[in-house]
Amino acid sequence: MNTPTETINVYIEATRCGDVDKLQSVFAPGALMSGYFEGEFYSGSPDLFFEEVRDNPSPEKTGIEYVGEMTHEEVIGNVAQITMKEKGYLGANIANLFHLAKINEKWLILSKTYTDE
Repeated sequence: MNTPTETINVYIEATRCGDVDKLQSVFAPGALMSGYFEGEFYSGSPDLFFEEVRDNPSPEKTGIEYVGEMTHEEVIGNVAQITMKEKGYLGANIANLFHLAKINEKWLILSKTYTDE
């Protein structure tokens, strides 16, 4: 992934299709996910999210509309932040704040902070 936007586009497509291997490929080792879903706070590795994607029918299979839209991007050297809003994943709308870094010439997600709207 040559740009932060490309990395988030892979994240969006992998989530839409339920492709956990592709989804895991955009996260850096030791990445962190923190945020709120249905009023509950979670903080830890993205493993729980990967399990959720693996264990639930993907939007592509169910035919439910899923949209991921990037609304802000800032790149400073080898680090970046992207705001992305998801609509329709598991019946929820989610606002995400991603932090990325260019590691070995590949843009990877270091952290994702999120809340359902």
